[in-house]
Amino acid sequence: MSAIGYYNGAVGPVDSIRIPINDRAVYFGDGCYEACMAVNGRPFCEQAHFDRFYHSLEALRIPFAMPRERLKAEIDRCLALSGERSASLYWQVSRGTDRRHHTFPDAAVQPNLLITVTPKTPDLDGAPMRLITMPDVRFELCDTKTLNLIPNILAIQTAKEAGADEAAFVRNGIVTEGSHTNIAILRDGVLYTHPLDRHILAGVTRDVLLEICRAQGIPVSETAFSAEQMRDADEIFVSSSLLGIHSVSAIDGVAVGGRAAAQVRAIVEAYRTVFSEETGA
Repeated sequence: MSAIGYYNGAVGPVDSIRIPINDRAVYFGDGCYEACMAVNGRPFCEQAHFDRFYHSLEALRIPFAMPRERLKAEIDRCLALSGERSASLYWQVSRGTDRRHHTFPDAAVQPNLLITVTPKTPDLDGAPMRLITMPDVRFELCDTKTLNLIPNILAIQTAKEAGADEAAFVRNGIVTEGSHTNIAILRDGVLYTHPLDRHILAGVTRDVLLEICRAQGIPVSETAFSAEQMRDADEIFVSSSLLGIHSVSAIDGVAVGGRAAAQVRAIVEAYRTVFSEETGA
């Protein structure tokens, strides 16, 4: 069986799962989520994703009482039922099901857990990607993996229509992150990435990239950089849990990077090794 869906304990083919119309995820996007690759039943960087997930729950004040061990067991059950060797794993929690009103439901309303397992091959080739830049008009909760993703959806659609693969958000001249990736640059032998604050998500694969660079003797600086500095960088990297780590070949239709190809290859190969060691891919 493939493409498994789960909702509050009910499990089956994803198209058979039904969600109540009054689930607050439907009309408010009132919830948070995580997504990662899973190979051989092993989610990559699972504990880091759990850490970020429970941080998001706390930030949104969602009283999800399920402990990590139980959540892991439910996820493992879905992975096993899917029978997929390699899959995209997604889970979300909404604040619950209640009549539509803006204030939080009362304490009797319990959060809803949704899980999906979808066949997907891990992206480990590190092939260069093309970016466009866009004004960062998102709200001030970018560090929380909330379900409210309309600006991100509009950005990646604009990138697609422009023949690009990703959109880089720019806020007051400073590059924050991509529509569904973190962004870093290699400049004069140093890897720069935006510091963790309210304007970017603490990417799990971002952390893997930083660890790889430190292990390879590449200094890391969590310092913001401008769009011009990004365009003039020796190399630009995008990273995410489902995409892995890629370099960038063009921004707004202009060729960029390509000045540290050996380091790009070494970083991508190191990522393949880390991913394979943890998942058995």
